[in-house]
Amino acid sequence: MALFRNIMMLIAVLTGIGMVLGYILSSPKASGLGAIGGTAQKFKVRKARDIFLDKIILWCAIAFGLCAFILSVVDPSIWTK
Repeated sequence: MALFRNIMMLIAVLTGIGMVLGYILSSPKASGLGAIGGTAQKFKVRKARDIFLDKIILWCAIAFGLCAFILSVVDPSIWTK
């Protein structure tokens, strides 16, 4: 049981890191302060890299949620240690 818990926690940590890195590496979606000066792009075409990073973030979030759920159902004592 300890091995299963350790593997699930490792997966949860790795998917959490994957979500953060995917978010950091993606390009900003809003124009920010560029909208004030008129330099913002009106129609921004999404790059293939951004689409790929969005998919990574989505799948990491799903895996993280499943790991957290399974850990809380199988061994709820991990949250109290």
